[in-house]
Amino acid sequence: MEKDNVCIDCYNQVDKVAKILKLGQAEIDILTIPKRIFTFSYPVRLDSGDIRYFTGYRVQFNDARGPTKGGIRFHPEVNLEEIKTLAFLMTLKCAVVNLPYGGAKGGITINPGKFSEAEIERISRGYIRETYNFIGRLHCWARRQGISQPQWAALMCFRSLQTLLT
Repeated sequence: MEKDNVCIDCYNQVDKVAKILKLGQAEIDILTIPKRIFTFSYPVRLDSGDIRYFTGYRVQFNDARGPTKGGIRFHPEVNLEEIKTLAFLMTLKCAVVNLPYGGAKGGITINPGKFSEAEIERISRGYIRETYNFIGRLHCWARRQGISQPQWAALMCFRSLQTLLT
């Protein structure tokens, strides 16, 4: 993995720890290479009737400790490198506090303040349609971030569970 693919400070810390613990390259790779990366675009009909494509990301960095967990960031500058870095950090956070989860993160490139509640719901549903096979209760826990309405998180969770049960 290229060092610029994960935040440089994080990678430098892994390098230091690897030297102290005398980790081999295979062990370093487990800590620094994401297990799964999803990048996708999907259409959403806006209130105006126009169709707009949104870009979504989901990174499951490491699931050695259990199903991956991590939020979904709604932000106009979300990109794959940021999502990889946040998934990496979630992996470390879960391990440090001894939670039985791996690390993940998702994101949608969007400025949520520029869309109506109904549009955000359709955008969120589109994200879930693209990722539901990977964020079910056995695979990955997703928690929405970046927008304040808790019903959107509930909607995403409901949609994910609904697809698992059908």
